[in-house]
Amino acid sequence: MKTSDALRLLSAFTSAQWGMVTSRQAKGTGVDGVTLHRLEKAGHLDRVRHGVYAATIAVVTEAREEQAAWLMLNAAEPAWKRAPLDPDGGVLSHESAARLHGLGELVNDRIVLTTPRRRTSRDPDVRFRIAGLLEDDVTTIDGLPVTTVLRTIRDLMEQRIDGSHIATMIQEAVEAHRLRLDVLAEHIGPYALVYGVRRPGDGEALLEHLLAGIGTSVARLAHRPIPTRR
Repeated sequence: MKTSDALRLLSAFTSAQWGMVTSRQAKGTGVDGVTLHRLEKAGHLDRVRHGVYAATIAVVTEAREEQAAWLMLNAAEPAWKRAPLDPDGGVLSHESAARLHGLGELVNDRIVLTTPRRRTSRDPDVRFRIAGLLEDDVTTIDGLPVTTVLRTIRDLMEQRIDGSHIATMIQEAVEAHRLRLDVLAEHIGPYALVYGVRRPGDGEALLEHLLAGIGTSVARLAHRPIPTRR
């Protein structure tokens, strides 16, 4: 197959998948593994992860590794045909979701995806969590399904992430108008004892406890001054 013909076939995917294509998608168009390898050697493609290639002319985004890992979960299916809660796919969650939301400074050396069933990966830096997510638990960031800020915080509290990290994320999310304190308090009560609050199920007390750890409070966040325009 001519290089121009192969690139034209692959562009049906790369143009709508952040510049990327999986080897299974390529095979479905008639571009086999040998041709992909030849295109890589010629400088037309870069290997992003096992089974995922990117056009070298594509813009490299900060979420490229997460995008590639997500594409591999349902490698033959085009990204634009997948539902956010794809039963054969997954959703970026936990530390990965926090990074994609731009919240906190958690160590993020692995890509974490929540899936509805047990999954495995050849990539050692991909970790799976099994959970039944609801539609309200998922949002999209540049077409990539990611757990919402609220669900992300809950997931991290389930893992018993350090309280100061959680509080910082809460503060940043509230200040960015991406999280409501009253809604959060309704959902985090089950973690009160875990974080040292001796009032089981009291989400409001837990929220105050967490924020006190970074020198702020619900009242301060709820009544912060409106920035002055210059």
